[in-house]
Amino acid sequence: MGAQAVIAAINTVYRASAPVNFLDKSVALSNLVFMHQVITASESLMQEALKVAEAPLSAYLTAHAEEEQDHAQWLAADLLTAGVDVEKLPKFRRAVAMAGSQYYLIKHQSPYALIGYMAVLEGLPVALETVDALEQAHGKDLFRTLRYHAEHDLEHRKELFAFIDENPRPEIMQSAVETAKYMNELSDDLQNGSLWDLIKDAK
Repeated sequence: MGAQAVIAAINTVYRASAPVNFLDKSVALSNLVFMHQVITASESLMQEALKVAEAPLSAYLTAHAEEEQDHAQWLAADLLTAGVDVEKLPKFRRAVAMAGSQYYLIKHQSPYALIGYMAVLEGLPVALETVDALEQAHGKDLFRTLRYHAEHDLEHRKELFAFIDENPRPEIMQSAVETAKYMNELSDDLQNGSLWDLIKDAK
């Protein structure tokens, strides 16, 4: 149940997903809006976990919470450069379900579930080559937050993986796999344009 097993399980789920063309600007924007809605809950999720977490999880989350401050605002500013005002958009059902599942698991299973969720969101950061290609296709301003994470999450990943290796728990694996499944479903939403339709209707 160590970090490599968790990442292998996530990748197994991902292999079942359809490829997504992020060079299509509507797809790239839809994905960023989804991630904004997910990231918006990140600090609150950590605070909920801290209410019930004991050491060593409490120490890890306390340190990590400081790293995540204001990232939702950064991404909102990036999207505004492309004319997308996140305050005017409806909440995506899948983003609400994915983040909301963590509130349930924290309260009714274990706060360690949040580590599995984080493994999906931070354990496989976007490659810098991919960020370069997206910036070339759609402009650098839209991907300032993505580039920050691509550059910094590699270090955060080491800390996260070390924590999982030192604290292997089945609920970490379960949460990681279920979160990866939500991300697979996101791929379908991006491919069929359903999220972009919601964005267009709200703009």
